[in-house]
Amino acid sequence: MGKKYKEPLKAEMETTINVLYDENFLSIYTNNVKLQKQLSKIIGKPKKEYIKGKSITGSIWSISLDEKSKISKLILKANIFEL
Repeated sequence: MGKKYKEPLKAEMETTINVLYDENFLSIYTNNVKLQKQLSKIIGKPKKEYIKGKSITGSIWSISLDEKSKISKLILKANIFEL
């Protein structure tokens, strides 16, 4: 059975990308269902999933800054900006 995601209200939809230089990783959080599915396909399983009831309400990925090919793939293939 596939994962079940909870779609947020449009006004509450967010994606946050942080570069933690000192810790040498890129952190991505999103509650955008479409983007969560894309990121799972492109860069793999999230580090953490926020769950409410039986639905996923948001996910976090952490990527080492040394994984340049994974970061490139993310930027090229994920529709982060809904373009």
